[in-house]
Amino acid sequence: MEEKGRIGIRNIAVLVFLSIIGDCVLVYPSLITSISKQDAWISSFLSIPAGLAVLLLLLRVHQLYPDLTFIQLCQRILGPWLGSLISLWYLFHLLMNSAIYLREVGDFMNSQTYVMTPLPVINLLLILALMWGMYMGLEPIARTAQILFPLCLAFTLFLILCLLPQCESQQLKPMIEQGIPKIMEGSLFALSYPFGELAFLLMIFPYVSKKPGLKKSVLLAGLAASILLSVLLLVSLMVLGPFVTEHSVYTSYTLSKKINIGDFLQRVESMMSIAWIITTFVKTILHFYAFTLGMTQLLRLDNVRTFLGPSFMILFGLIIVSAPNITYYLDTIVHAWIYWDLTDSVVLPLLLLIVYKLRSKGNHSLGPG
Repeated sequence: MEEKGRIGIRNIAVLVFLSIIGDCVLVYPSLITSISKQDAWISSFLSIPAGLAVLLLLLRVHQLYPDLTFIQLCQRILGPWLGSLISLWYLFHLLMNSAIYLREVGDFMNSQTYVMTPLPVINLLLILALMWGMYMGLEPIARTAQILFPLCLAFTLFLILCLLPQCESQQLKPMIEQGIPKIMEGSLFALSYPFGELAFLLMIFPYVSKKPGLKKSVLLAGLAASILLSVLLLVSLMVLGPFVTEHSVYTSYTLSKKINIGDFLQRVESMMSIAWIITTFVKTILHFYAFTLGMTQLLRLDNVRTFLGPSFMILFGLIIVSAPNITYYLDTIVHAWIYWDLTDSVVLPLLLLIVYKLRSKGNHSLGPG
């Protein structure tokens, strides 16, 4: 199956920005603070250069064969057998990420807004929306994301600006109390979430219109999104303090409840909910799109629609069994998941680059790029 639609440079920049913000806009502060405490903001800012390096690595791998997806790259460079094995590992990661993201949204809606609605019902509604987007294709997904992007950005900036008067720098002291090792460990988590989750871009890049400026746009989008997340974490620490930030699962949602301007502008947490659900849904649909496209190419199917039905049923089951609740996910799964993310976003692209270089020096033909 070949994707017929094409997206522009502006589209891919918006998709990268929303994918980095994604589910992190709600759970990122508590995750990093649980490791680095009041120094979490240092860990977050330190991770930005490494995160941009991950994006550069993905772009470099894409440039080897700009018209090939990651699945096709693996089979071209590593051969059909090893390439297929690595592709299965990669695709299973995309599928599990999709299930986890939808589970996060379902748990949030079930615990904060629709408390009387059974979780499977919420999950089914999310999957139906996901199914409709998948049937439309990549180009409508990208255009919809571009329309919703200003809304998400405005809500997040509004949250930060309204909380600035409540910020207290004393909450950040004593600095470096946890020591350098804990700060570096926090940076590793801040690198993995969200930059380590961007490996799916290698399935999207081939369908970007071949115009100059791809690298610049992707890096600027990554820089802007990571700075926004770091500032949000910093504001959370100065407003809530490290203890509340660490133990508040939905930190940004908690922050939005503290907005009160003149006893008139308050209770705006619904705005934060909308922004988070949109960004997480965009991130989910891109992961699941990359999964279905990759499976179609790996199995050499003529039409992706023949695979959508079974894949949605598998996804529905995985949402239920992936984690019992969001607390278990943050306390248990996340600490092991970072290595899976970094393997797919760093180790596998580096492997492709190294094998490509070795085969090129050995004068082994890899076919036209």
